[in-house]
Amino acid sequence: MMFEVQVRAPFELAQLVLPGMRARRWGAIVNISSKGALHPKGPPFGAGPGTTVYGMVKAALERFTTGLAAEVHGDNVRVNALSPSSLVPTPGAVHHALLTPERERLLEPVEVMASAALALVTDPPALTGRVAYSQQLLWELGLGPKPLDELLVAEHPRIGGALVEG
Repeated sequence: MMFEVQVRAPFELAQLVLPGMRARRWGAIVNISSKGALHPKGPPFGAGPGTTVYGMVKAALERFTTGLAAEVHGDNVRVNALSPSSLVPTPGAVHHALLTPERERLLEPVEVMASAALALVTDPPALTGRVAYSQQLLWELGLGPKPLDELLVAEHPRIGGALVEG
């Protein structure tokens, strides 16, 4: 079920919207990912049960994103993945009891993700093929403060991104 929601649905939705985007020679797709896609550090490992499948589907979504970006780059269509830099207090985070008192100082308002998504589809430079992290992206584009050092992601191979030539 998780694969159906996290990977197959974005794939099928992209197939539905791409013909119109290609015809207009403009469009943008933003897939929502997670730091769960990053490979676990260790040993020793600290990840708990249930993180393997979630990480796998988010990694697949990111690979789909970068592959699709390469395919539609010539049509001036942007395709990016966006992850929150920190814990967003969504209903899912509440349900899974992820909002612990020790993590409270790291909470990321949902508006930060919304601003980062908007920046990916509207602000120059026109990024594509990018795996971005909300606070880090806003800081990079001069639209927000520098995130806490513990939230920065440097080891992902697609932190950078290609510019859409326009």
